[in-house]
Amino acid sequence: MKVWDGFIRGYHWLQVMLLVACWWTAEEGEMEWHMSLAACLVALWVTRLVWGVLGSSNARFSHFVQGPQAVTHFARCLLVGKGVPRHAGHNPLGALMVVALLLLIALQWISGLFATDEIFTEGPLASWVSADTATWLTQWHHLNFNLIIGLVVLHIAAVVLHQWRGEPLVQAMVTGKRDDLRDVQAPVLVPAWRAWGVFLLLWAVSYYLIVAG
Repeated sequence: MKVWDGFIRGYHWLQVMLLVACWWTAEEGEMEWHMSLAACLVALWVTRLVWGVLGSSNARFSHFVQGPQAVTHFARCLLVGKGVPRHAGHNPLGALMVVALLLLIALQWISGLFATDEIFTEGPLASWVSADTATWLTQWHHLNFNLIIGLVVLHIAAVVLHQWRGEPLVQAMVTGKRDDLRDVQAPVLVPAWRAWGVFLLLWAVSYYLIVAG
């Protein structure tokens, strides 16, 4: 069964690479590259929001973001190891992870717009706030990345658990297909080129606003 469209798979792995690259360029003091990569990350993030409304059925937030009862039921089944429902997409706990990562990444790039090292480099909006506020947002920019790392570690642990239970989540995020689903309705997939077209347009806009402008 084809469960993931090309944009969701590309988004997943590109986001990983961009976060690593943003961290490395910041550590090495390559701030021009850091801001260029951040512009790409912003475009990718916004495109994911658009795809969460207009994209493939299982990529839409209305499809996989569920209430506390569904989350609790899934967690209870997972703990006892019985009756765990299979999903052609994100399960209720995975949905929480997606939302949490999106929120933290939003906080990361928003705080970065106002961040400053008080010497050579500052975000494009740093002059819009006071020096104290810019300093506070810079500190949050560093702290928030540690929170992102924590969520990523938790995400990897969850994926390992599901792989151990026989759910090929990693393979599905590479090939887009799963062969272990039974009696699960296949998602309606939207051509990925539409999302990539939106992404390229937003990337150009964000690069101009954040870097070139």
